[in-house]
Amino acid sequence: MQSPTSTAETYLSLKGIHKRFGGGASPFVALHHIDLDVRQGELLCFLGPSGCGKTTLLRIIAGLESQNAGTIHQGGRDISTLPPMERDYGIVFQSYALFPNLTVADNVAYGLVNRRMPRDQRRARVDELLTLVGLPDRGSQYPAQLSGGQQQRVAIARALATSPGLLLLDEPLSALDARVRVRLRSEIRALQQRLNITTILVTHDQEEALSMADRIVVMNQGVIEQVGTPAQVYQRPATPFAADFVGKTNMLDARVGSDGALHLGGVRMHCNAPAGCGAEEAVQVFFRPEDVCVRGIEQHGPNVLEATVDKIEFLGAFSRLTLRLPDAASGTLCADLSLNDLHELRPNTGDRLRLAIPADRLRIFRHACA
Repeated sequence: MQSPTSTAETYLSLKGIHKRFGGGASPFVALHHIDLDVRQGELLCFLGPSGCGKTTLLRIIAGLESQNAGTIHQGGRDISTLPPMERDYGIVFQSYALFPNLTVADNVAYGLVNRRMPRDQRRARVDELLTLVGLPDRGSQYPAQLSGGQQQRVAIARALATSPGLLLLDEPLSALDARVRVRLRSEIRALQQRLNITTILVTHDQEEALSMADRIVVMNQGVIEQVGTPAQVYQRPATPFAADFVGKTNMLDARVGSDGALHLGGVRMHCNAPAGCGAEEAVQVFFRPEDVCVRGIEQHGPNVLEATVDKIEFLGAFSRLTLRLPDAASGTLCADLSLNDLHELRPNTGDRLRLAIPADRLRIFRHACA
């Protein structure tokens, strides 16, 4: 199934969402006038550190918190002030929130009972959903008899039981061990695409966001830093925070020379500086460790320099080298080397290594934008 395109219909629209907690002279502002459109059928991820406002925003969409200002429209309907029961969504919490005294089947059927669905139809729907999440024979068991991953599947089945238009996932995998988490995120993504259900996922796990989402909303201190596809957020971060939070980052201080080149201490590099950068302006230079080239480097090629190997970390499929630039003012950078690179170069701590950083991989942030 194709991911939703930029022309897809907007299903959920948030305008000017503002949330503060406490009163008096210094209330805590959790969300600063958030504007966001969620497309029909996409999986959108709220990504950010603890306290950035992502869960508060999800709870406002669900009606579990009320905003101080702003509107929410879902499927063309204004739901800004509706209570949770009158909104069209299913939700899965980090803690699963299953009823321990009810069987798996009764947990899944809980919302259907409240809607007074006839028993035969309810049983058929529960069987359908348990088959959908890979638990067709577990209906008579209780939550305590299931593994964490199985309990999360039951929670997802329960959230889908009433055929909601929107699925909300509040860090649904954070309580699971790493291997189960990897497997289940793939299953959730496949299920979401199969059902074509508009989904919002809250997480602080960048790998989870990059692997599951159609688009990522990077949040920090109650504001949106960037909205984009995983590739856009990773390769073309819009702000220093987005660059630093998503993936491993090299972020070095530099200045723009009168010749238009960048000067990192004694290192001179060429790149495309953003419009408006003046001579001698202080900037930050961003690039990823995998952007650093170490093989086939010509001595007088563009953006070629030598650095000293300070540390080598073996990380399985690659090794990460910490490299010290020629003078103390230039700082250090990280370079990820493949196994082939390591086999050819055989670097050791203290070695001098020639490397190059392609100009098109460098991104410049002006300090005024930080």
